[in-house]
Order: sequence, then structure tokens, then C-alpha cells
Amino acid sequence: MSPFASFSSLQRLIAAAALLAGVVAPAVAHADSPVLNKIRETGTITLGYRESALPFSFADDKGQPAGYAVDLCLRAAEAARVKAGLKDIKVRWLPLTPQNRIPAVVNGLVDLDCAPNTNTLERQKQVAFSVSHYVSTVRMLVRADSGIKSFEDLRGKTVVTSAGSTGDRHVRRLKADYGYRDVYAKDHGESFLLLETGRAQAFVMDDVLLAGLRAKSKDPSQFVIVGPALSVEQNALMMSKADPEWKRLVDQALAATFASPDAAALQKRWFQQPIGARGTNLALAPSTEVTLAWKHPSDAVTE
Repeated sequence: MSPFASFSSLQRLIAAAALLAGVVAPAVAHADSPVLNKIRETGTITLGYRESALPFSFADDKGQPAGYAVDLCLRAAEAARVKAGLKDIKVRWLPLTPQNRIPAVVNGLVDLDCAPNTNTLERQKQVAFSVSHYVSTVRMLVRADSGIKSFEDLRGKTVVTSAGSTGDRHVRRLKADYGYRDVYAKDHGESFLLLETGRAQAFVMDDVLLAGLRAKSKDPSQFVIVGPALSVEQNALMMSKADPEWKRLVDQALAATFASPDAAALQKRWFQQPIGARGTNLALAPSTEVTLAWKHPSDAVTE
């Protein structure tokens, strides 16, 4: 896969240009932004994505970045093009994992991370988050015939999650209380493989991601999402905290999208219609929490 994509070929995905032009506040029109300065000088924006975080961010059947969060990042890229006064903009894609995403953002390897990153107070010490683009809950995926329904059923069993994810902190926090063994995979695809092959009996992660992995499996009926909601996750794009003007522009791009028919169209495309050659369909309508996040854009944390 070429790391570069001509933005002209991506503009069919972006209907927000005219809308975005009116949301940049005149008071900050000339404020300095290292990210925008770099984009203006190079004509390139670097976006991080996941290879197995369907439907938010994943590699499609052709190995190209795709998904709900990826589409939102393309709208932010278009806002950057307009703001920088560029005729075209190149998009360079960098695959990241839950474990290396924060270092990649902090070290400036990516300008924006396009994934279901959970906005937490702890992570805010290192990076900045956009307004929430989705809301999910952390639960666990198990085999339908496992008999596991709660954490009490995990004693003596093996629980997997992806290293560096929100599921990671819950698995570590609850280990002593429920007496299970914990293992940490490099990404969501590997975590699911451990569950699928019987090397783990439960996979703890955001419910939407679990639903996506289940839908992609050979036999989705073999897996069920169970257990209590361990936390409510405010999912957001992630970027450097050293550039508030870049965050402002990204937030404006998302707010413009959420205020337009694009929000419902993106939801339908990625959560309620078949995706890819296999026709994976999560069949998930937007929850009340998601609808409110679109109606009232905010980067507030709900921990």
C-alpha cells in the first residue's frame, strides 16, 4: 500500500469544504499552528489509523485505510487544506497500534490519529483529544457456549485485551478481585485470535469494536458480548496537546460534520450497512449517547 494518497481522489468522501469555511473564527484566523505550518510547507498531512478496529479504523479488502474515524479525519484534512490555502493536499497514512499511538502523536509522527481513542484524564497529560465522535461501553466478548456471563465466571481463566487500550487498565485493575490470568496482545486482531483459538476465554474491549470483530469472524454466532459495562467511553481523534489551534480546527471540522446530514450518513454507512467483500454488518443504530455527542460536541471526559 502506498503511504500517500492524492487528496483529489478522496474528495468524493468530503462534502464539508463549504461548510467548514464558515466555522473558522476570525479572532483566531492568524493564530500560529505548528501542524498547519508544516502542512502548508509540505502539502502533506500524516494520519494514523488501525488495521483491525472495524468499523472505526481498519485496512479494507485492498489494504487501504477505511472506516468511520478515517472518514472524519479526511474532513479534518480538507479543513486543513482550506485553512492552509492549498489547491491539493496529500494524505500519508501510518498504521498504529493501541500501544504505540500515544508515542507517535507525542513525537509528531502523525498529525492526527484516526481511531476510537478513549478520552481519559490520564491520557490528557500527554495528548489532546477532539470532541467526541462516538460513545461506547467496555464489556467482554466470549464464546457463546462458554457459560461466562460475568467477571465472577472468569476465575482461573485467561482474559485478553490489547496492550495500551482502555480494556488494558480494566483487566489489570480487576485481576486481583476475580483471580484470572491476563495476557496482552499487540492489537485487536491478535486479541480476537487468542479468543478464537481458545488461548483466552474472554476479550475485554469497547463493545462496538467487539461487535466488529465478531461480525468479521468465520461464525459470528459462536461469540457473544456479555458482562457489565465497566466504563462509558468517549471516543475521539487524538493529536498533540502542544498545538491548540490545530485542535480548534479539527473540532470545528467535526462539529460541522455532526451538524450536517453527513453524521447520519456516516453512521449508516459504517454501522448499519454491509462493509467490505464479506458484507460485514454491525446493524448498530446510534445510541442516545451518540446522538447527544453529535448534538452537543464536547471533549469532556466521563470517567
